[in-house]
Amino acid sequence: MNMLPLGLALLDREGQCIRTNAVFDETVGGDCSKGDGILALAVEDDRAQLSRAIVRLLDGATEGEDVRLRLAARPDEIVVVTIAPAPTNWGFAALIAVRDIREQVRLERQVAQATKMQAVGQLAGGIAHDFNNILTAILGLCDQLLARHAAGSPDFEDIEQIRQNGNRAANLVRQLLAFARQQTLRPQILDVAAVIAGLQPLLRRLVGPDVELVVLNHGGSVAVRADPGQLEQVLVNLSVNARDAMAGRGRLTIETREIAAADVAALGRRIIPAIDLVAIEVSDTGSGIAPELAAKIFEPFFTTKPVGQGTGLGLSTVYGIVKQTDGFVFAEPCPAGGTCFVVYLPASASLPARPLARVQAVRPPLSATVLLVEDDRAVRLVVERALRRHGLGVVAVADAMSALEIIERDDAVFDLLVSDVVMPGMDGVDLLHRARAHRPVLPIVLMSGYADPPQRRALDRAGVVFLPKPFAVDDLLDAVHAALRVAA
Repeated sequence: MNMLPLGLALLDREGQCIRTNAVFDETVGGDCSKGDGILALAVEDDRAQLSRAIVRLLDGATEGEDVRLRLAARPDEIVVVTIAPAPTNWGFAALIAVRDIREQVRLERQVAQATKMQAVGQLAGGIAHDFNNILTAILGLCDQLLARHAAGSPDFEDIEQIRQNGNRAANLVRQLLAFARQQTLRPQILDVAAVIAGLQPLLRRLVGPDVELVVLNHGGSVAVRADPGQLEQVLVNLSVNARDAMAGRGRLTIETREIAAADVAALGRRIIPAIDLVAIEVSDTGSGIAPELAAKIFEPFFTTKPVGQGTGLGLSTVYGIVKQTDGFVFAEPCPAGGTCFVVYLPASASLPARPLARVQAVRPPLSATVLLVEDDRAVRLVVERALRRHGLGVVAVADAMSALEIIERDDAVFDLLVSDVVMPGMDGVDLLHRARAHRPVLPIVLMSGYADPPQRRALDRAGVVFLPKPFAVDDLLDAVHAALRVAA
């Protein structure tokens, strides 16, 4: 028995333990031949189920049974105890085997967490679509009203306040989509050190004068492929979280380093593939994270802050952005106290391109007819009015089938298709393909408050201009110009 890697114990007809092996004694952490006998291996609350299983077996049950319970020696761990009958000529009545299932339980928790995250992500996507339609209408009307009211007029400040609050709501929806990993990213090759250096002035203002900001770069120019705005969002959220954990006083350290593929295994994170990585570590000298809260910190709307002082979306947004960028993020205690968040992103073999000088774009006058397809009446009216005010003719319809009837008519005259993506019946992606079948060079702008990943990939392949909702009038006009310019 002692040669086996499994913890084993033998029971007699009275249910008494008559022999164990060394692995069993080490796993259980005690001698089951004394005191409460075999029941002593379990915590008091779990002894009843173990006792019932043993009694059933001794009463003549012919099949074994698995019981999950917590060990008295280590109540935070769960083991599986297998109780099996023994043949009558073996000299004992029952065999008990103890299996350590800590790894299985960990994986089950990960699957449950991933399933919960996916469900909340789908909910966030549905909310984002409807809410962004509402915000598009609100912000579009604000832009149009501001165009008719000069600064200093009685209503200008009120309209401007409405617009600012609308933008705040739009940022909240973007956080939801970031958590759900459903936002449209615009990745490019970035020098992580340069991104952090450019962000330092903002971070210093955010963390306040009593927090010492230390930036360390152990890898020179380290490149990743990521959306620059979203990478900055990750750094800002982690820094603000660190500031709050330190109550506005302490030291915030941001370190970057390269990790070669051969060194990934040494990290002890089995879910990270063996590829070249860039690690971004954000550590603080705060109070740390209580062990019972560690598993919840990336959940949406979970916060330890008082009511009104936090949305609970900061860390969940970080999680969503990092996962959507094919990376990993972990939180662990710092050796000297506080919390250390480590973001691992796949390293890029390419170097970032040198930034070009920004030139203020000047839009030429527009002269075209737009076929507008939008099922939300408020959004349709706002977009139609904005296009007409800037010299464009508009044919507006409420669904894709009505638009397709116009597209298939040989005598229909229009220069551009502007369509929503998510619509009842035929969606914007299907409309795009059917429109291109009749008019292969038709310029197209597709707009959406939320498009699921397969739809976004289809849009990228089709080479259309994508306009995320909510958008300002200038964003709409830029998209129209871009589509017409590509088709020219």
